[in-house]
Amino acid sequence: MNVYLDIDGVLLANDLTPANHSKEFLAYIICKYPNSTYWLTTHCQGDSNVPVQHIGHLFDEETVGIMRKIKPTTWDLAKTRGIDFTQPFIWFDDDLFHEEKLTLLDNEVLDNWIKVDLRENPNQLGLFLDSFPVPVNLLN
Repeated sequence: MNVYLDIDGVLLANDLTPANHSKEFLAYIICKYPNSTYWLTTHCQGDSNVPVQHIGHLFDEETVGIMRKIKPTTWDLAKTRGIDFTQPFIWFDDDLFHEEKLTLLDNEVLDNWIKVDLRENPNQLGLFLDSFPVPVNLLN
């Protein structure tokens, strides 16, 4: 299974503060999906070092090492263009653009988008550790 991660609003609560449980969340994902975790963020366009440079200073050395294992994606205009729809996936992001939502609906995988809302629940990443989401195409 592929796991796609946004940064702003998911791993960061704001520009200068990591989200609650982001360190444990990243460690869990990389432990469980070491070869199939991807950056899907405006901070990564084919270079996985850019997201680490962007947010690494906010995390400890161990977490930065974990971040270095996350693979890059390349996309244009819509993040969904960076998703491999031939593989089961989940995508953690705080918001969708209209085109992204339509693409997920067209591929019948809207439920594979995991909406992260840290304003409503600042401990949401911790809840994912207790009950990790399963992609729709693995439920059948």
